[in-house]
Amino acid sequence: MTVRIGGHAASQAAARGIDIKDVYEVAVERLAIEKVNPETTEVAIKVGFAENGWQGGSNGDVVWAIVRFGQIVTTMFRRATQPSTPEALRVQVVIA
Repeated sequence: MTVRIGGHAASQAAARGIDIKDVYEVAVERLAIEKVNPETTEVAIKVGFAENGWQGGSNGDVVWAIVRFGQIVTTMFRRATQPSTPEALRVQVVIA
């Protein structure tokens, strides 16, 4: 399984004080555990929490990675109270 890091994801992570390598490692591990093929499936993966030291000036407390076509295209904060459904995250599969 090959997962690449997109430029947007890397810049968004850096702007929020998130180490993109940490996001990458968690995403790859979770994809393997769940047996999801990131090359053919659009996936949202919960990778951490703001309390882990990731703040980034956001009011969100959950850190998500969005993977499309084998690439982490963005990292983002969302509030835990927001829905984490495929429809809400605009993906096919959610790994929470």
